[in-house]
Amino acid sequence: MNEIFNEIDCPVCGSNVFKNILIITPEQFLNDYRKKYYNLESMGINLDTKFFFQKCKNCSFVFVNPRINEKIYPIVYNIAKEGQYADKGWREGDNDLAKLFNTHSKFYASINLLEAIFYMKNRFNKLRNDEQKPITLLDYGCGFGHILDLCKPFGIEAVGVDIDERRIQFCKNKELNICKPDELSEDIKFDIIISWSVVEHINDLNQYFQYIYKHMNKGGIFMFNGLTPRIIFWERLRKKYRWVIPIEHINYFTRKSMHYMISKHGFAYVPKMKLVQLIDSYPRYFYPFAKLLFKGFYPNGILKMDLIKIGE
Repeated sequence: MNEIFNEIDCPVCGSNVFKNILIITPEQFLNDYRKKYYNLESMGINLDTKFFFQKCKNCSFVFVNPRINEKIYPIVYNIAKEGQYADKGWREGDNDLAKLFNTHSKFYASINLLEAIFYMKNRFNKLRNDEQKPITLLDYGCGFGHILDLCKPFGIEAVGVDIDERRIQFCKNKELNICKPDELSEDIKFDIIISWSVVEHINDLNQYFQYIYKHMNKGGIFMFNGLTPRIIFWERLRKKYRWVIPIEHINYFTRKSMHYMISKHGFAYVPKMKLVQLIDSYPRYFYPFAKLLFKGFYPNGILKMDLIKIGE
């Protein structure tokens, strides 16, 4: 069991004083589909394995501790999740359903990309980033490469990194520029880094933020989303878990812990939070104002951060 789990100090502030806020097993947090989706045995766990959510008494960060050892992450994100492709392998084909899925996914990816591009609007004298210094973008956790695909018509030089072998190969088949995080040259820096639905998975948060910082130009924009402890409250209340999946989702930021983390690693909140938002449905008319009101931490347990690199 010690080889499977690793007990750590708070990854944000280093404290070792915590309180348990939730103890839960896969029997409780996995629905019937996900019980087939995950190969628990390959990770050395079962439906009765206990996962502990702890809250740091110093910085209020909430995290899974002990957590699955990073050494077996290749198993967690590849072998143990092969079941996800049993019912969803059609997404990688050339059929009408796959085209519909990819069109839908690209639409929502375009919202994130357009928000990022807004910060670089002075580098666009036309619809493309032509006749000026090229804008460079890194998609950390690029998945099926939707953002990378969308960068092409804008003339943005985009690179993706991921650890899912199947998704990496899928992107390579589309001739996208993609590699694993540790294969990216240390000399390459970007104007924009997008990291969507990634930070909640990261075992070593300090290493992650250092990686982002190292690969950003000064004044570059880092946009990411994640989870807050509020999601634990809502899902425990409903007794239905969609995001509280401690096999993978191990980090839950509060305002205090987020401020601590970004200050430590040379980032700051974007000075003027923008009100630009692509509107596709009635609730989204209120999104820009909610963004200002909640400063990235929404009542539903989702966070969204726009940061700027201030170092170097």
